[in-house]
This record gives sequence, C-alpha cells and structure tokens, in this order.
Amino acid sequence: MNRRRFLVVSASAVASALLAACGGGGATPTPASAPTPTSAPAASPTPAPAATPTPQAAATPTVARPATPFKIGVVVAQTGNLASSGRRHIEGMQLALDELDNTAAGRQLELIPADSAGNPEQSLTHVRRLVESEKVDVITGFTITPELTAVRDYLHEQKQVTIVSIAGWPPLTRDPKVRSPYIFRSSFCQGQYEFIQAKWAYEKGGYRNIALMAPDYQTGRTVAEIFKNYFQKSGGQIAAEVYPPLDTQDFGPYLQRILQNAANADAVWAWFIGADAIRFMTQYQEFGLKDQFPLLGGAEIGDDPYLPEVGEAALGIVSAINYAARYERPQNREFVQKFQQKFNRLPGHLEYWGYITIMILAHALEAVKGDTSNKEAFVQAIKNVRFQGPMNEVRFHPEAQGVITTVLIRRVEKLPDGTLGNVVLDEYPNIDDLSF
Repeated sequence: MNRRRFLVVSASAVASALLAACGGGGATPTPASAPTPTSAPAASPTPAPAATPTPQAAATPTVARPATPFKIGVVVAQTGNLASSGRRHIEGMQLALDELDNTAAGRQLELIPADSAGNPEQSLTHVRRLVESEKVDVITGFTITPELTAVRDYLHEQKQVTIVSIAGWPPLTRDPKVRSPYIFRSSFCQGQYEFIQAKWAYEKGGYRNIALMAPDYQTGRTVAEIFKNYFQKSGGQIAAEVYPPLDTQDFGPYLQRILQNAANADAVWAWFIGADAIRFMTQYQEFGLKDQFPLLGGAEIGDDPYLPEVGEAALGIVSAINYAARYERPQNREFVQKFQQKFNRLPGHLEYWGYITIMILAHALEAVKGDTSNKEAFVQAIKNVRFQGPMNEVRFHPEAQGVITTVLIRRVEKLPDGTLGNVVLDEYPNIDDLSF
C-alpha cells in the first residue's frame, strides 16, 4: 500500500484516514465496585473548571535548535470495513491541528497517516517504516486490538513514544507485564463501558433477562463476557449469546437465533463497530426485533455520526461511551461548534479521541519547550499532562497510563428540531483502566 503523507501547514489540510474502537482480554486486577452515577440534568450542567489555554507556538520563547518538524505517525484503517472509523479519527486530529495553527512550541506538526486496513501484519509493516525510515517522533492510532497486539513488542523494544488513540486492548494498561513506559492510551479500555452499562441495565433500566450479540473475535467476546459477568453479579440472567463473524452482511440468521433461543428476553445488548454497526442497527429494525426487544448498544451502536444514515432504526438505543456531542460542558460546546463548521456534522467518540490526542502532544511539547531530544523527559511530560478537554480534565492514570475518563449512559431520542440525537441519562466520572 503506497503511503499517504500529509504535511500539515495550513487549515486547509485534507483528511484521508479512518478508525474504529477495539479491545481484548487479559490479566485483570481485583474488580472494584462501580462508582455511583451522577445524574446529568439537561438544563443545568455542573460548572466546569476554567479552560486551559490552547498551546500556541507564539507563547513559547525561541529555542536555540533547528526547527525540525514534529512527526506524528497515525496507523489506522483507511480501506475496508473499518475505513469510516479511520477517517473520522483523523478528522478529529485535523481539527486540533487547525486550532494549533499546525505548530506547538515552535515545532511544525506533521501528520503521516498509514493505512492498516485492519490488518495486523500491515500495521507492523507501517510501524517499522514510520520508526526506521520516517523517524517519527510519536506513533498514534491502531483501529482494532489485533493491530495493537501485533506492534506492542516492537514499539516497546524500540522505546518508541506511542499514544494508542483507538484500540482498547485491556492488558496494555491493566497488566503490569504488558505495560510499557513508552506507551500511553488516550481513548478507552475495553470493559470500562460494559461494567457500568451492565449495572445500569439492572439497577436503573429494570432489565432482568438480556440476550447478547457481538462479533466473533477476541474483542467481541471479551466485552460480551464483561457485560455478562457484571449483569449476572447484579442479579440478572443471560438469555442467549450470539456471535456473528466480522463483516457480516446479513444478520438475519443470527437475529433468528435470538427469536428462537431468547423469546423471554426483555432486551438485547449488542456490540459492533464500523459498517457492521450500521448494518446491524438497520437490520435489527427490518427483522422486527426493535419493537420486541429494546436495544442496548456497545461500541458504535447508536453513535451520533451514524444516525443520519441509520435513521429511525436507531431511535431508543441506550449506549455507554465516554463522549456525547450534546454533553453539557462549555469546552464540549466549543469543540462541537468548531467541528460542525469544518465538517458539517456532529463529532463522535472517534473524532474526540483524535482531537485530544493531538492536544496531549501539544501540551507535552510546550512542557519541554519543543525539545524532544531527551526522550525520558518528553515521556514524563506526557505523563504530567493536565488540561480541560471537551469531556473532563484530560490526565493519565499514573500506573496504567490510560486517560481517566467520564463514562456516559445516553439514549437516542428525537430532538425538538426533528433530528435524532443522543441525550445523556447518567454520567460516571473519574473512570480509569483499573476501575473494574
């Protein structure tokens, strides 16, 4: 695959990539109880701390060193079933670059996308090229867990500064044997949403018997197992488990299994990403299950960017995630407004993760005055990052090196203007990779 390289030099930089979310199983610390949710009233959101000024090159004193570009490799799917995910992720990065005028601490920010196509071997090939030939300063991206597991050892051995900005493979941050001092994660950890959503479904949703559907690969089965465990611990039962393969075109046979084996279920929980998520939502309604079994969504089920295409089929879906375009917070309103002006649509979690990833790097660069020659000092600067982002204060867990996040329970509703959108029902702040 020919590489596509974007030298970000103006606000007219063009997008070309994609992404999606993922995670996997692994060693897990002793589970802790879920935090008590904070209700999210629409009329009077909790006042947010004052926003940290956006890092700007103009505020940084001149440094006696060559003004070499700061190269950011971003390895995401740009073709195939996950292409929309990569594109959305990079668009979030581009918005951040626009705000920064493509510079931080006097360094020009150069984005170098590489198409993983969701393929582990292709991901490793691109990572080697970016590290050994392009000499990038940092690697970001990784659309799904298999991409990440294929490159983790190489990145650690090379001491390559990395911010995983999509894939949620749990051992990367939860297992001390797998963690690396050079690898951070700015997105999420698989299990963060599921353990909260399972408890919410039983305690607040009133559900007692739920059928599960997820793609038949490591991540799909891992997240389904986490939801299952916490739902059962709460007192619920699992009516059936169905696992279609990735890139399923016709979900009919698998939905038929729900009807045959889970007739007594009072809801279905489903977890799908990319084009699979769109097809599933549409076919769930077409097959007649929507009126019989309320749908609880994981991953990209019910995500705002897909609502115009999915339409009424998404109405009523309740999902758990760490971003919502209508979350009431001044920093989020500003983020959404700027994103809509640039891309003429609402952002979702993939765009949000791309945006904060670039901002994390910008703040770290400011902390070292643009000098990344001391790798250990730059890594420490990333660990120390703290700023007010669209959802919460962006900061890393000191051990896990994953961002501490706010998990939302949200529902797709018809808004006063006639469009569909996610309305926040509950929020759970300060969730980290070791919270479950």
